[in-house]
Amino acid sequence: MRKILNITFIIFSIFLFQNCEEETEAVPLDYITFAKSTYSTGVDPGGAATFDITVYTANITSSDRNYNVIVAPNSNAAAGSYTVPSSVTIPSGSNEGILTIALTDTNLGIGVNNLILNFEKGANYFIGASTTLSYIQNCTEVTGSLDIVFDGYGSECTWEIIDALGGVVASGGPYTDGQASTSPSITLCSGREYTFTIYDSFGDGLSFPANGSYVLTIGGEVKASGGGDYGAEESTDFDTN
Repeated sequence: MRKILNITFIIFSIFLFQNCEEETEAVPLDYITFAKSTYSTGVDPGGAATFDITVYTANITSSDRNYNVIVAPNSNAAAGSYTVPSSVTIPSGSNEGILTIALTDTNLGIGVNNLILNFEKGANYFIGASTTLSYIQNCTEVTGSLDIVFDGYGSECTWEIIDALGGVVASGGPYTDGQASTSPSITLCSGREYTFTIYDSFGDGLSFPANGSYVLTIGGEVKASGGGDYGAEESTDFDTN
């Protein structure tokens, strides 16, 4: 008798679970989100560009859907340098759409522009987190290179160049252990101030098992150099005058 009751309970449980699944599938979740939380790009001096941001929904429907897009008030992007469509369309039969942002070199100057975007809340759908498009004015006036000789542990080494407003305009690493050296090219704006910082995640600089070195050359002039045991990081201020 106990065995019959157990079998009856199992059959009832399966039936109940299937009914719950059917009820869940009958009410698809409407949800929209940006594909990534951050993006970055640049605009040539005096030029213009477009940047596509992918968005996704959680379901597919037989008709087009439009979702309103708003620029967050805490964005610091230069006025007049961007145009954001008021909405994005998810075509019928798809769960993917493209939001195309138009950018221009208007009031860009120095610094990183952070354009923060959100979806407008709706009564019949949920929204994901915001996304940030960071963009700078591309500069081609001053070129140079960073020559790094590793100490054997390239995976510990990273570097960055920031402008006077704290925006990262160039960066690199980590690299591969056993890699002998690297010489990335660098392009910066003329007549501006920057800070170069080289990091070592282990905290012994470029010193073990062999001494390494670095030389930053901009416009034919050495702007920063060093090596050996500089600890976890070493910074040098320089300009491109």
